[in-house]
Amino acid sequence: MPSEQVAGKPRVVVVTGGAAGIGAAIAEELGRIGAFVVTLDPVVSVDGSTRIDSPEQTTAERIIEAGGTARASNTSVTDREAVQSLFAGLVDEFGSLDAVVNVAGISRVTDFASGTEEDWAAVLNVHLDGYLNVLRAALPIMAKAGHGRILGVTSGSGWRPANVGAYGCAKRAVAALTWQIGQTTPEGVTVNALSPIAATRMVTGGAGRPAAAARQTGSTTDTGGLNLGSMPPPENLGPVGAYLASEEFGWCKGQIIFSGGSELALLAPPRLLEVTRTANVTSLPHALETVLPVAFATAEAAQATNGGSNPRYGPIFEEPAAQHDAGPARTCVIVTDDDKWGAVIGEALTAQGVTCVGAGTKPAQGFAAAAEQIAQAARDNGPIDAVVVALVGDIDGNERGRAGDRWQQVLDEHEGIAENIRTDAGWVRAVSDYSAQADRPVRIVTVTNATSSAGRSRAQAAAQLSRAGHMASSGRVDAFAIGVETAEESERRSVADLVAHLVGNADSGALSGAELVAASGWFGLRSHPSPAATISFGGPAIPDWLDATLRRIVTGSPA
Repeated sequence: MPSEQVAGKPRVVVVTGGAAGIGAAIAEELGRIGAFVVTLDPVVSVDGSTRIDSPEQTTAERIIEAGGTARASNTSVTDREAVQSLFAGLVDEFGSLDAVVNVAGISRVTDFASGTEEDWAAVLNVHLDGYLNVLRAALPIMAKAGHGRILGVTSGSGWRPANVGAYGCAKRAVAALTWQIGQTTPEGVTVNALSPIAATRMVTGGAGRPAAAARQTGSTTDTGGLNLGSMPPPENLGPVGAYLASEEFGWCKGQIIFSGGSELALLAPPRLLEVTRTANVTSLPHALETVLPVAFATAEAAQATNGGSNPRYGPIFEEPAAQHDAGPARTCVIVTDDDKWGAVIGEALTAQGVTCVGAGTKPAQGFAAAAEQIAQAARDNGPIDAVVVALVGDIDGNERGRAGDRWQQVLDEHEGIAENIRTDAGWVRAVSDYSAQADRPVRIVTVTNATSSAGRSRAQAAAQLSRAGHMASSGRVDAFAIGVETAEESERRSVADLVAHLVGNADSGALSGAELVAASGWFGLRSHPSPAATISFGGPAIPDWLDATLRRIVTGSPA
């Protein structure tokens, strides 16, 4: 690792969550190689509810004792004004803000079927809104200087099928934000993210069950396939984190790197696996009866298309609608704040023999209120088989960022995203609770306006949450997510036909948890994020050849 110098002076680097764990490991490594490190950490309990006594020796003191330079601050990333003031003060004092590593986080028990709304709000506030506060404070400074590195932290819980509720939604939104804003920053400024794996106090103490039990049973249900007992110590992440925030890594933008300190993997964003046309189709509902099981369901299961051979469909796009038996859903609640969406979804469901009912004059806000609206709909109309949630919300959200640089537009569009994700989760929770209380299967389809960058992040969070539906409900709940990436009203009917198929077709459960997307003239299935390539080096020291090799992987260059 090269010395942390810029223009002959030490780099000024801020590490949030730097009091312990991965944040402390990265901060100490940065201090060891010559950076001036500022740790931001209010030093709170794992759940973020109370301040705890500071350790006998702070991270900053350890850096200084080892011969480096550092400073500690108890600022929280949730305090937007304080973060902005601190960053501006560093520029006034030292002339630059060269890098920020955002590791701050808390853990509370939230999942698909449990956790209070307060806990959901707290986790989203730190992991998502906190990171947005860091970006809002750092990017203007770095853009003006024409130089800077920002390293966010996401998690495998945001891209594996882990049942961790608010944490998974927040980390998936951070990943989506990284892939988007990382491609918009000005020359000299980069935004990337680390997806770490380590036995931190947040993982072992706040994952919802004792780490000892996880080690004894080897259970990986809640962690999406990861075994807590084999996780490396957080100290192993120091060199990798310092490298990803370094000048050496300045060639890379908008990428997510997974690492446990001894291996490093490039995380591939969602990509289209299957696309099918919706325009000029004689009967789209009829075509869906072939397209979804033959192509989409098999691609979702394999995370790869089964095309590339003989044509799979025949003349289905020109065939008229055929008679078919009624599906599993008889009564569906439509939750929407847009009358046009309500009407078109209702028409498509009615055509499939589904009785549609409303959730009230206005969609509820909050977990308890959503649960009561679903319960009232059941009292008024009898047992509920499905719920469709299509909330447009703030229709001005796409207008916020039209002026200024594109990175600023992305940030502006993400204002309020944590609240939107919490609203979506509230309706999922309401359906899960109703399904458990009524002891009956229920399907929920979340339709998200994904025409803005924030809408795409929200849609990915909804898809991530839906992946835990079966796991968390003993198979009772099928959860589907559709991101609508077109504002053309003429496309609403094709989306509604897709919704009706997911609600009313017995075989569509195979797409529960899939990442579905609708655009102008087509809809498609995206893959889940996954490692694209892995470099094993034994770690934690970074070998000299790693940077050049990673560049080959990211750029696709053979040399």
